[in-house]
Amino acid sequence: MNWACAIACVLIGGFVAPSAGAAGDQLPRRNPSSAEPLARVETTFGEIAAGGDLRLRTIATRPEGSSGRLPAVYFVQWLSCDSVEIGTGNDGWTRMLRSLVQDSGMVVLRLEKAGVGDSEGGPCSELDYDTELAHHRQALGSLFEHPWVDRERVFVFGASMGSNFAPLLARGLPLRGVAVWGGGARTWFERQLGFERRALELGGAAGAQIDDRMRKLGRIYAAVLLDRRNLDEIAANDSALAADWKLVTGSAGTTQFGRPLAFHQQAQVQQWAAAWESVDAPVLALFGEYDWFDDPAAVELIGTIVNRRTPGRAQVHILPGIDHHFVRYRSPAEAFAESGGAPDAAAVMDILLPWLHQHAD
Repeated sequence: MNWACAIACVLIGGFVAPSAGAAGDQLPRRNPSSAEPLARVETTFGEIAAGGDLRLRTIATRPEGSSGRLPAVYFVQWLSCDSVEIGTGNDGWTRMLRSLVQDSGMVVLRLEKAGVGDSEGGPCSELDYDTELAHHRQALGSLFEHPWVDRERVFVFGASMGSNFAPLLARGLPLRGVAVWGGGARTWFERQLGFERRALELGGAAGAQIDDRMRKLGRIYAAVLLDRRNLDEIAANDSALAADWKLVTGSAGTTQFGRPLAFHQQAQVQQWAAAWESVDAPVLALFGEYDWFDDPAAVELIGTIVNRRTPGRAQVHILPGIDHHFVRYRSPAEAFAESGGAPDAAAVMDILLPWLHQHAD
């Protein structure tokens, strides 16, 4: 493969690749909850120009005292509008990110969403899927041009919603590998209905309530995600259906989980299974046994799709006792209630880090 050509072809058409960190002093630091820079790593707070005057924060790290070009990981984050900076907490997500940055021995690049942390633009509650995907593509392009990075040893690691962005970002790029945590290859409509059903079942809802609620949720999700109707339009034609929007988990006004309807509607039209079919690199799909946000079968589908094209190229690991947030529990009920668990990001990193090192060599 002509690596330089492959990278250039992806970056043509607006995906510019500025050197991350080249203008770091120009974008003010304003995240009061950040614990960065961390010990044992060198950190560069950079930026990318994402169109017009919009500047988005990038955070690049490498092992302290290192030199030369190193393998690199581009981390793609979650659905919510939480900062990607590593804070002072000790929860599972913080432990995972801290380990990725401090223990990988690689360059790690993160991008703050528009309107989050130091990034301009937003608010994040109005940021749609297509725009966020374009921002990630631009930031990933910048990683290939970074002076710390060996462009022939670049990985993408997507977690939670980032697991759905990951195969789209990988398309056409000469990556060494794509790793994901907490997400599968089914459509967003299927995922959302499964998420709602598992919440009802794990929450102890009666059978009749499950039947009634899922029928209502199926109708409102179909109207919003499949028919791509907005809530005002739905209310004007069917007030009972519009009222069911309040039954949707995470709904608040015209957002769900703090993101606009456009985000979810654009997520639904993505062809994630087809994207996984086109990934031309080793794949690692990780999932927690007690992660009720998605279905293990949807994660195993990633491995099935990739290995059908190239046998043995994908690994799938379902980690016993772990939930979506890298926390270990004794039962699915305790995981759903988030009761009595203990962070155990190490169980995940004990698989991810050796896999990265294996494919970087």
